[in-house]
Amino acid sequence: MTHAADLDPGADPSAEGPGASSPPVEPRAQGRGLLSRRSLLRAGAALSAGVAGLGAASGCAVVSSGRDAAAVRPNKEPAPGRKTNIEIYNIWGSTTGSGLVECAKLFEQSQPDIGVRITFAPSTGTTVQQKLFTAIAGRQAPDIGFCDAAQAPSWTSLGIMKDLTPYFERDGLRLEDFFDVCARSMAYQDRVWSMQWDADANFPFFWNKGLFEECGLDPERGPTTIEEVDAMAGEINRVEGGQATQIGIMPWNQYGGANSMLTWGYSFGGKFWKPGTNEATTDDEPNIRALEWMTKSAQSIGGAEAAAIAPPSLQLHPFSTGKLGMACLVTPNLLQIKQLHPEIEIGSTLLPYQPPGAERPGQGAWLGGWSCFIPAAAPQPDAAWEFVKWFSTADEGTRAQWEHIGFPVGYKKAPVNEVIASDPDAGVYHETLRNMINTRPLITVSEFHHQQMETQIQAAVYGQLTPQQALQRVRELTVREAERFERVG
Repeated sequence: MTHAADLDPGADPSAEGPGASSPPVEPRAQGRGLLSRRSLLRAGAALSAGVAGLGAASGCAVVSSGRDAAAVRPNKEPAPGRKTNIEIYNIWGSTTGSGLVECAKLFEQSQPDIGVRITFAPSTGTTVQQKLFTAIAGRQAPDIGFCDAAQAPSWTSLGIMKDLTPYFERDGLRLEDFFDVCARSMAYQDRVWSMQWDADANFPFFWNKGLFEECGLDPERGPTTIEEVDAMAGEINRVEGGQATQIGIMPWNQYGGANSMLTWGYSFGGKFWKPGTNEATTDDEPNIRALEWMTKSAQSIGGAEAAAIAPPSLQLHPFSTGKLGMACLVTPNLLQIKQLHPEIEIGSTLLPYQPPGAERPGQGAWLGGWSCFIPAAAPQPDAAWEFVKWFSTADEGTRAQWEHIGFPVGYKKAPVNEVIASDPDAGVYHETLRNMINTRPLITVSEFHHQQMETQIQAAVYGQLTPQQALQRVRELTVREAERFERVG
């Protein structure tokens, strides 16, 4: 990678980014400025139509562990006697939400002046942050929120996010000190808008060693190419009475159709948009080949509807059944399976690739995870920045996140990276992250694009559209929606 300092995905790699040598500057006005209550709520509704599934897109969406969100106390009152209190909207329950609370307590212990209130503000329906939109529209914005980096193009245009560049420069932070793919996701149109604290690598690749051995495969050797995946899957598949009771791989179901398309499209060497523009290229030829492969994989077991390896009530990832040979897994699901099913011996490697479009294992991986941002209308932005900086870049803060929440960090210089790299479970995620180049499309209608991919890829997998028809439809609808966004916001 030679794009460590990129500010804009389409910029010259040699362009100098925010750094210690630049003096603080006042944020410049962006987009349409701060929206009225009516227009922001209308924008929230419009974004809701496209954001359905954004949690899955982040790669941090996991199969439920069955824990009650409220029982783990995702709220917190500020420590008493502080000069300034900030409020963070916490969208998570379960271990992530309680881990955030623990991190906030450690931040309070690290300094005497700033208290932290954490308000549980879960997404509604699917992953729509309606409480956040409502609070901003009602001039009661929190000081810190969380976003997927791909939301920056639309949210900055709508005036939702505060420009963090002055803080970033004042405190001597540099984009090249973050992992390359994180740096490119944090910045948009030459400004820094968010700080990537959760650099989830989507995805490493895993296989069931025991199942490999049962099927006559080498349990110590995973696949490197898509052709090898196919050969191994063919040895594992078992179809009885029209039901697939053992499956080599379900490439159409890697955390939903849209995530699957991104993962395998990039693994075939595809592109999803022209960097530096708002132009989607979803029907790029390698993407079509990837979707053709996904649909053929489904057909090899009698169709996606024939999959019968897990009951509908299963709360864990289907890899936990022992009847799925290969899969992409996010960190929490991997740890859940290892904890609850220690009898399953799991191998790990970089994501397989398909030449000639792609050139190396792991090339298909893309950045998920979450970033901190400060709303443009935040009442205490200076104090909020101190938490954001601590959580995302400080030695203590990045270690606290890893120990209490458990995701790889985006700050390359953090000492905890050595711990993560040597971890027997997380090491492959860190290896994937180090060489990762892909993100979700950084366009103003990225959420809409994701929703359309979710719908059209499933239509192709179930035989309602050809792969080419499905991807052309995604591109055409996304182009139309981008034009509408530019007109009306």
